[in-house]
Amino acid sequence: MSSPMPKLLVLAAAAFIYVTAETLPVGLLPEISSDLGVSESAVGLLLTFYAYGVAAMTIPLIRVVQEWPRRRVMVITVAALALSQLLSAVSVGYPMLVISRMLCAATHGIFWAVVAPVAASLALPGKQGKAIATVYVGTSLALVAGNPLTAAMGQWLGWRMAATILGVVATAIAVALYFVLPPLPTSRADEVRKKTPRVLDGTLAILCGVTFLAVLGHFVAYTYFSLIVDRAIGSAGTTLTLMLMLYGLFGVIGIWVIGRTYDRWPRYSTIAALGAVAAAVAILWCTLIGAPGGLAVFAVGAIALWGMAFTTIPVCLQSAVVRAASEDTDKASAIYVVAFQLAIATGALVGGAFIDLSGIVTVTAAATVLVAASLAVVVLARSTFPRSVPLEPESAAAR
Repeated sequence: MSSPMPKLLVLAAAAFIYVTAETLPVGLLPEISSDLGVSESAVGLLLTFYAYGVAAMTIPLIRVVQEWPRRRVMVITVAALALSQLLSAVSVGYPMLVISRMLCAATHGIFWAVVAPVAASLALPGKQGKAIATVYVGTSLALVAGNPLTAAMGQWLGWRMAATILGVVATAIAVALYFVLPPLPTSRADEVRKKTPRVLDGTLAILCGVTFLAVLGHFVAYTYFSLIVDRAIGSAGTTLTLMLMLYGLFGVIGIWVIGRTYDRWPRYSTIAALGAVAAAVAILWCTLIGAPGGLAVFAVGAIALWGMAFTTIPVCLQSAVVRAASEDTDKASAIYVVAFQLAIATGALVGGAFIDLSGIVTVTAAATVLVAASLAVVVLARSTFPRSVPLEPESAAAR
């Protein structure tokens, strides 16, 4: 049996380009704003529109592709991302840019719903968590390298050229997916789906609830990362860039760790990840209460811990979804993606409301409470994170 690593690395590259493209406006707010003649807040809303677009379109569209071979789904979603970026690059106004990004949003949910089950199907028996973690390395590298590179390209060559380059790279990745992945035909039948135990509905609800609370808590604070750095460390600018890089670098470390622990201890790994995020945000909360910059060394350590821990949470939770709903992983993963995207969009809005009402200290306090609540659910729901099980013969044969 050939090693699945080359296939997983191409999937990781696809994840990298998806995250980089999704967050392109973050690093190029002034450039896009000036070019299109709209406010920076309007450019910021591109992320909110995108997240709610994903949430609205994922479930209906996953039903359209549920019987398609997985390779076709992967290739089409990444090709749609490429087209979205190329259309964005030639947008003649803000409405066209919004519509171009909605094309990517339409396939975003399908991509993330399918990529984890595909990675798991390519994995060696008992190594599904490690395979999914390998794919999620791409998301961490997007934070470390993708976002800074696109920001630098946009400032040097213009944001349209940055979008064009992303479109070209995404096209190359779509072609690579076609040649590297096996066809991966679906093996489920409607009769099998109807026999899926109803208990999985409860398990999936718990996992989506944990996802929503954890991601909501994270983005309540992470959306205003620059304000946290400015208050806790005492400066922004270059310091902010360094802290973002620190966050991303430790995220890569976290992915490496979770790839070696999750398959053996799924529940404990999830508890450790959520506990570390809650602790990191709580430490930042404490540093913000004191004088600005007074506890900077603790803030830097908390940011590193935050990056290392939160990056592993999607691996833990989506792996649990794949295992719990083995008879219909695409639909279950789609529901998980919707919960994740709703939490992203809502987190930014809730965080903004707290900022307006009482400031950044309250934001970190609220984030701590929300992540701690998700941790409490995992601690109480002992049966939600079973040990890894070997793949079925059909999945092994698909490799």
